[in-house]
Amino acid sequence: MTSKRSLKESIRYACGDVAGECLLAKMTFEDLDEDKIENIVCQIALLQIDTIDKVSTKFDKKVADFADVKTYREARKKYFKTYYASLWKEFIASLEKIVEEMNTMLTPEQKEINKKVANN
Repeated sequence: MTSKRSLKESIRYACGDVAGECLLAKMTFEDLDEDKIENIVCQIALLQIDTIDKVSTKFDKKVADFADVKTYREARKKYFKTYYASLWKEFIASLEKIVEEMNTMLTPEQKEINKKVANN
């Protein structure tokens, strides 16, 4: 990610896409539990809010804590790179769990149809 803004935008798009898939499934498949779908959409919204809140973090050290400005900048850059990589990995893992939960609601027949369509 090149900036906090683009990271937040990516989080919003990913959550929006998954929530949209839930709502599309709700309209397409009649036998799905609507309460579970609404619960999943709420989980997605909470994940989005929580992750975006975590994007705005600060480096807890000052220039005076380092030998020179160059060392400070290197440490700061390394901190943010590591932090955002960890945040993104955690976000993707949470999103994958939500998608797995979505998939458990589909019937085995529908899963097979989806696999055939995906392979074509």
